[in-house]
Amino acid sequence: MPIYEPLMGNPFVDAGVSAIATWTDRSVEEVDHADLGKMIDTFAPVFAGPRWSKSFHSIFPNSTLTQSSNSRLSTDQRAAKLKEKNWFPLLKAVQELGKHGDCAGCGRRLAHLTLTKTDVPLTGSGALRNFFPLFAEGVGYCAACALAVQFVPLVCVASGGRFMLLHSNSMRVQRAWAQRCVEEIRRKVLQNDITGCYNPGYTNARNGLFAMAQELMTRYEERWEAENAVMQVYHFTNYNPNPELDIYLLPADVFRFLAYANQQQFRSAWREIVRSAYLRVNWEKVKSEEDYRNRTNLVYECLLDGRSILSFFLNRSERKVRGNWTLITLYMKEVRHMDKTRLDTIKRVGDAIAETTRRNNSARRLTQLEGARTYRDCRNVLRFIIRDRIAQKQPEPLFSLDEYTEHLFPESGAEFAEWTETRDLLVFRIYEVLHQWLQERGEAELLTTETDEETEE
Repeated sequence: MPIYEPLMGNPFVDAGVSAIATWTDRSVEEVDHADLGKMIDTFAPVFAGPRWSKSFHSIFPNSTLTQSSNSRLSTDQRAAKLKEKNWFPLLKAVQELGKHGDCAGCGRRLAHLTLTKTDVPLTGSGALRNFFPLFAEGVGYCAACALAVQFVPLVCVASGGRFMLLHSNSMRVQRAWAQRCVEEIRRKVLQNDITGCYNPGYTNARNGLFAMAQELMTRYEERWEAENAVMQVYHFTNYNPNPELDIYLLPADVFRFLAYANQQQFRSAWREIVRSAYLRVNWEKVKSEEDYRNRTNLVYECLLDGRSILSFFLNRSERKVRGNWTLITLYMKEVRHMDKTRLDTIKRVGDAIAETTRRNNSARRLTQLEGARTYRDCRNVLRFIIRDRIAQKQPEPLFSLDEYTEHLFPESGAEFAEWTETRDLLVFRIYEVLHQWLQERGEAELLTTETDEETEE
């Protein structure tokens, strides 16, 4: 039996195991005692160095590496003490996985160690029994899982005084995250310039999560869109006076859409969409990404909170689209779960409205549709367009009754809650089809006031 298996369920153990497997370039099941010994020999002197001290106060407080009594020791002395007192005893006790057990890390071995926050972040303090099952003084772990957690700093991403730690249901994603962190730390070790955990410069953890996801999808050539992956990021500090934790969940449907959006054909448009969503940025003064990347981004906020980002596909002030119908369809299908028939119907109706607008040689109806603030307003604009088509002697109706009730505005609660999605998709399609025509007309027309004969009776 192996020592570890992929994704045993404990976020800190899984992160530590991914760090070990990535650094040793082994599969999780291949990691053996010799690999663990190499990790100890490699990282005892690295972690004992003075530049890691600040990180360890927020990850492993009260440990051998942070105790004030050890501060006067040299790096070599601290490394030797870390190995002899902590890591070698764990290594000697490491056993292969069994079939069952009570270890909080793997559930496959007996727990013969009682650990607290000093050894496993956010576990709780030993004397405060209310933190632990059955009011025990700590939580039970086996030696193999306890040792794996010691290498968690290798896959932590520094962010705003805390650390981001990934836990995914996909080992491919877990390993890709670990690979990015390990690559940077390996480079720093070789240059003798190690400064602690990987720090890409994101103090805004939500933005940092999306930046890491984007980097994984563009840096490592994988078919990520086929991966049913969830990214759950723990943004934590284990600092003694004030431990904190926020959890950000990137669901599988959002992950799949991001995988599509970061493909070469969509990447430029997606970055334009994201860029449009930063708050309080004076773009005239921006010199580099550093000037805005930690600002609140509404696209990221909405994707994490389950709210629609459809409006960000529209540049209303210039009557232009960001992206194309293919990209917006991927978003609506993957994230908003809109079915293909409804999308096809909206596309056909949008094309028909665009043709009617062109024949009228006026953007008035588009202006009215853009300005619709209620379902009643939107419905009324469609009625005007139907009248225009009759006057133009168009052979086909704008839509059938069934299309209207089942696909354009399917009832989903009071006041047809999803009507704005239909409006925005129609506007998007009209912008796309009439792009050249609208550009030739110049600035957008002002919203006009309806005449008495065009008000709903």
